[in-house]
Amino acid sequence: MYIVAASLINGYCKSRRMNDGKSLLAEMSETELTPNTVTYSTVMQDSFCKHGHLDEALQLLKEMQKRKIEPNIVVDNILIQGMFIAGKLENVMIKGLPREGQSDEAYKLFRKMKDEGFLPDSCSYNVIIQGFLQNQDSSTAIRLIDEMVGKRFSADSSTFQMLLDLESRDEIIS
Repeated sequence: MYIVAASLINGYCKSRRMNDGKSLLAEMSETELTPNTVTYSTVMQDSFCKHGHLDEALQLLKEMQKRKIEPNIVVDNILIQGMFIAGKLENVMIKGLPREGQSDEAYKLFRKMKDEGFLPDSCSYNVIIQGFLQNQDSSTAIRLIDEMVGKRFSADSSTFQMLLDLESRDEIIS
């Protein structure tokens, strides 16, 4: 019976009947047919992540954790793919690369976002600027701040505080 229910959920999701898939998943949860990692990952991938509905996929992850179902590498990969589709993965990488001393790679990815159709927003600018400021590359950070302001974005409180710290160390900020 479990295989039939899981197959139905898979079919609903693939035919873009996401609400029917979610309803059946909820029904399974209320019976002895407890969904497992495979069932959840199917719904995450076919219903939400493929279509850019990352928030709903993350809700399923919370439900899995609440039910003490451990996500596996398949679930992790589905969520990463969902972040990429939703345009969120770039910000994660742009934030992480400078921490690993790879500011140049972060900058390349930041510039590549535009080529891929993901225009940088205020959050993207603040993340990359903070990375350069943390690595004491104030000249690149200042160029990015000028660019950000030119696009009518503004520094967030963390970026602003880092700039104040630079100024207090008597570094030149024009």
